[in-house]
Amino acid sequence: MEKSPSKYWILAGTFFTSLSSIIIRYSTAPALVISAYRMLFTCMMLLFPVMIKSRKEFQEIRKKDFILCILSGIFLALHYASWISSIKMTTIANSTVLVACSPMFVALANFFFLKEKPSGRMVIGIAMSLTGTAIIAMGSAGSTQTSMMTGNILAFLGAIFVAGYLVIGGIVRKNLSAGTYVFIVYSVSAVVLFAMCFLSSTPVYPYPVREFALFFALAFFCSILGHTVYNYLVKYFSSTLISVSTLSEPIFASILALIIFREIPSVYTLAGGIIIITGIFYYIITQNKESGINNN
Repeated sequence: MEKSPSKYWILAGTFFTSLSSIIIRYSTAPALVISAYRMLFTCMMLLFPVMIKSRKEFQEIRKKDFILCILSGIFLALHYASWISSIKMTTIANSTVLVACSPMFVALANFFFLKEKPSGRMVIGIAMSLTGTAIIAMGSAGSTQTSMMTGNILAFLGAIFVAGYLVIGGIVRKNLSAGTYVFIVYSVSAVVLFAMCFLSSTPVYPYPVREFALFFALAFFCSILGHTVYNYLVKYFSSTLISVSTLSEPIFASILALIIFREIPSVYTLAGGIIIITGIFYYIITQNKESGINNN
């Protein structure tokens, strides 16, 4: 029997994903362009490894799974388009906190469509984590910036879209390898995002070399080492667990913002962060105990 990987790898993936907001802040390119090139470069990195290892799997993929991959790619494109736009309009704390609300939508989707009923301990873990995000959000309230509300709404929409992406991944990854799945999804996402650029008359070229270096960094660190790790692990663990773990992203992002941008976290951020991390580890530890799995 194939040994399940450690659940704590989810947090490693979350750390790399949390680099997104920092890198995006350094870029001056439009959000759609950042999103499109991030996906394009990710696909280019995966092309040869996936084709060498999974060529036969591509030929045997079922129509249903392929359609779900396309749908997942659309959700991912919408997630990037909305969330990266939010980074340009609101604070890193607001954006990462609000997009981290995805567990609510993942749990609801899994309940209605997959009949995945949450356990009492899972509800406690999610409630603790969402309470922490609410506390952080309260500390960011009261801003006079007119664009902040729009940015907050876009970040919240990003949470809805990424929830759809995670739920579909949980279904399809039972039948497809991580490489095949993410390559199709990322390719669809890249096509959709470039189409959005053209439809909105957003120029995709030229940009300075510095911008392309940032696009590459997003692709390698945040997509390959972040999102791709999620897609590998979603075969073994519930998409609800993975989405709950991503609630630590605001904490990682806040620490990085403190170091890089000298943004000092508020008392709300510190208090909420402690509750979020506690909720995540409570869920992970209790799930290990309930399943009797020792993933060291």
